[in-house]
Amino acid sequence: MLDNSTSAKPSVSWALGLSRGGLIDLPGVGLAHEAAATALNRLMKRAQKSGFKLSIASGHRDYGRQLTIFNAKMCGERPVYGDSGALLSKQLLGSRDWLHAILRYSALPGTSRHHWGTDFDIWDPTAVPKGYALQLQPSEYGRDGPFAQLSSWLTSLMVKDDAEGFYRPYTGELGGVAPEPWHLSHRPSAELFQPLVESAPLIQVWSGQAQQLGQSPECEALAGLREVKAQHEAIMAEYVRSYWV
Repeated sequence: MLDNSTSAKPSVSWALGLSRGGLIDLPGVGLAHEAAATALNRLMKRAQKSGFKLSIASGHRDYGRQLTIFNAKMCGERPVYGDSGALLSKQLLGSRDWLHAILRYSALPGTSRHHWGTDFDIWDPTAVPKGYALQLQPSEYGRDGPFAQLSSWLTSLMVKDDAEGFYRPYTGELGGVAPEPWHLSHRPSAELFQPLVESAPLIQVWSGQAQQLGQSPECEALAGLREVKAQHEAIMAEYVRSYWV
C-alpha cells in the first residue's frame, strides 16, 4: 500500500528504487513524489493554456525495471546505440567501453532519478499524428522536431526560474550522460534524495544483497558487476554526482 502521507521522508530504499516509499498515484501522472506531482499538475495546466498537452512518456521506474534494462544491454540482449544513432557491437568494444556506451543513455540501477518519483520524460501527443512512435531523441525536441514549440516554451520558463521548480538535469554540459531535453526534474524534491545515493548500499544491492537494506533477498545481481565495482567511484562522479544540485 502506498504511503499517502505528506510527511513521508526519503529513505535509502526509496532513493535506490527498492521501495515505493512515499509515492502517491495520481491520474495523468502515475506514481510520483507528492510535491513533484503537485508541481507537475500546475505546469500541465499552464501548458494547456499555452496550447500544449504536456504528457508523461515515462515517470517512476523502480530498481527491478532499471535492472532489467541495464542487464539486457550489458549482456547484448538489448540494442545499444552511439551518439550518431548507429548500433554498437559488444564484440567490437572492450568491456569498459561497452559499459560507458550503456551509461551514456541508461542509468545504473539504484542511481536513476526515475526511482524517486521526482523526474519525468515529457512529450505532447497532440503535436504528432495518431499512432506516432515516440523515440525520445533530441531531434524530436530540436528546431524542426514535433515537440520544438513545447521545448522552447519550457526553456523560456526555466530561464526565468518560473517552471514550477522543474529544470533539465541532462543538458550535455556536465557529465557523461547524453542530452535529454525531454527529461524534467523537480529540483526541490529531487535534491532530498541525492545524499542517500551512496556507494556502500549500491554495491550491496548490485551484488544481489538487497536484504541487507531490509528488502526482499530475491534480487538479481548486476550484469558486469566486476567492471562496475572496479570503477564505481569514477562512474558515480561522471554519471551521477555531476548532475546533483
